[in-house]
Amino acid sequence: MRTAVLYNFLLEANVMASIAVILMIIVRRFFRPQLGSRAIRFAWVLVAARLLLPISLPNPFINDIRPGFLADAGIRPIAGQIKVRLQDALETVRWAIVSRSGENALTRRMLDTESAMYNGAAAMRMMQWYLVGVAVVLLWFVVSNAVFRAKLKAGRIEPISGALKAEYERVCAERGVKPVPVYFTDPLPSACLVGVFRPFIALPLTARPDEAIYVLTHEVCHRQAHDNLWAVVRMLCCGLHWFNPLVWAAAWMSRADCELACDERVIASMEDAQRRAYAGVLVLAASRRATPGLLTVATGMTMTGRSLKQRVDSILRSGRVKRGLALAFAVLASMCLIGAFATSEVARVWSIPLEEMDADLRRDYTVDTELLAHYTEDQEDLDAFALGLWDSSYLRENAEAPFAVQRQTGDPRWWIIDRSGLLTLVYDQQGRLQHLMNAKSGYEDGAWISGEVESPVDFVDYEKQVETLQHFVRAFAPHLWHEGMHFPLVEEYRRGSDYFAYYVIAYDGWNAAGTIAEEKHIGQIVMQLAPVPRVVMFLDSMEGSSYSGNG
Repeated sequence: MRTAVLYNFLLEANVMASIAVILMIIVRRFFRPQLGSRAIRFAWVLVAARLLLPISLPNPFINDIRPGFLADAGIRPIAGQIKVRLQDALETVRWAIVSRSGENALTRRMLDTESAMYNGAAAMRMMQWYLVGVAVVLLWFVVSNAVFRAKLKAGRIEPISGALKAEYERVCAERGVKPVPVYFTDPLPSACLVGVFRPFIALPLTARPDEAIYVLTHEVCHRQAHDNLWAVVRMLCCGLHWFNPLVWAAAWMSRADCELACDERVIASMEDAQRRAYAGVLVLAASRRATPGLLTVATGMTMTGRSLKQRVDSILRSGRVKRGLALAFAVLASMCLIGAFATSEVARVWSIPLEEMDADLRRDYTVDTELLAHYTEDQEDLDAFALGLWDSSYLRENAEAPFAVQRQTGDPRWWIIDRSGLLTLVYDQQGRLQHLMNAKSGYEDGAWISGEVESPVDFVDYEKQVETLQHFVRAFAPHLWHEGMHFPLVEEYRRGSDYFAYYVIAYDGWNAAGTIAEEKHIGQIVMQLAPVPRVVMFLDSMEGSSYSGNG
């Protein structure tokens, strides 16, 4: 697997999720009373989905942000932008240092880093460090959970029994939750639901009978919401994206919001007196100032400081949640999640339309010297001719008038150029088209497509493509037409989502014996294959002129 595949996922996930985390900080701060903690908890699930799912959906707007000099189609536009911007920033800093103090060890090291970023060596080195970080975090997770469970097992006293067990089973039945084992444990600062595959509840031996049922109800609600499973999800997010501090902050905040959402479930059917009693249990638990670690697969009741104050306040003042607003927030967040996955370019349909060719061939795109002379004096006719030509099915360019006819000193040719200087037609003395250039196409700024990248020409019906080129020559340069004309492919270029192919116009020369003597090259054509099939450059090289390559 190429490193680009993983980098695409990591960079896209972190860019989108980081934006989401910042928005969630605002939502938590200002809209919790109206939305409720359960809606906020749901939004955290969506953030986790963006961090963990390697999905990329097509998005036409993404096509426009691909860096023009990024020829590697395996690197998607967001990752490509980050790569190019880092290279540009490094080069800018290096040249600033060189201009002030000349070359030194630092600038040479920066140059080596630029080269490594270009040839992929830096990507491989960074990938190695990334994988080491993932391994360290996951090892931390395994060890911390093993140590935590060992302590709980060593401190286990006995399972609950009697009236407390009966009350616990009643709560489970009311919540529709299958009971899991509950053990008195000592020492244990706070009750917790532990594990995923064989979960159990650890209950402090010091828990008073009047508070034990509130504590168990809280843990049953955690079980009902599968919060022990979401502890694993938080661990995976932190493990895969250990380098992003916002992901760690999101894990901490989402854990707190899970506790607040659990409180909402607990108090949903309680009277005011019961809510005050439950809040008192939380305050008592907070005095013990201990809770399972962030990467431990266990829930915990304790919070301290401002978090505890906020939690107690939400319990005592419950009822302000606006369900319609919370539902609208959940729908909007889900739509944003879908948009956050839309990071791929839209696949192009590689086709060459032929339906307009027959009608197009009936049009006369040739001119004579008398007509060229007329165009120098009649601006309206010149604009009409040039606009009609550039709007043909072969050129497909929405040109703008006015055009101008120019003749340079010592050059007998006629130049028809648009006011921007980007569209050019050159005719010889006999009115034959010698050169056509659409500089608006961006072909000259394109990057060569290496052999490692799947060729866009492979997606095209080559016979239709050759037919298009043949029709273009017969319509625009009939003086070049030969039977058996063919179009060898020389180079391919890409600029963003635009693909270009450069062809030679050739035919086979025959000798007196009737055998092929040589392949004669009589012109060049550059054709844009996508997103709009059209000819963007033509050159008649019968007079010995040659094509110099890209731009």
